[in-house]
Amino acid sequence: MGYFCMTQEVKEWYDLAKMDLGVAKHLEATYHPKPFEVICYHCQQAAEKGIKALIMFYGAEGGMPKIHDLSFLLNQIKKKVFIEDKYYDYADTLTPYGVSIRYPNELFLEESHAKIAIQYAEEIMQWVDNIVTNIEGNSEGD
Repeated sequence: MGYFCMTQEVKEWYDLAKMDLGVAKHLEATYHPKPFEVICYHCQQAAEKGIKALIMFYGAEGGMPKIHDLSFLLNQIKKKVFIEDKYYDYADTLTPYGVSIRYPNELFLEESHAKIAIQYAEEIMQWVDNIVTNIEGNSEGD
C-alpha cells in the first residue's frame, strides 16, 4: 500500500469543500427567505470538491476530471477506497444541483430539499475527513 499525505493540492480542494458547506449552512441558518437553490448548489459543490480532494489524495491519473457528476467522480476512486452505496445515492440527489440550478425554472426546491442536501454534503465531507485524517495521522514518520 502506498503512503498518502495531504498535499497542498488536496488541502486546497478539501478547504474549498469545507467553505462551500459552511456557506450552505450559514445561508440555511440566517438568510430569509431561504435561498434553497443557492444552498443546494453549495452542497453539491462541497460534495464535488470533497470527492475531488480524495481523487487527488489517491492520485489523479490523467488529471482531474472536469465533470460535475458526483457518481462519475466516485467511480474514479472506487478501486482505491471502499465507498458505501449510500454515497452513490447522495451523489444522485446532489448532482443536479450543480448544473440545473444555474438556470431559472429548471428545478423546484423546498426547504426539505435544502435540509437533505446539507445532510448529504455533511456526511460526504465527514467520510472525506475520516479518510484524509486517519491516513494522515497514521503516516507519521513514513
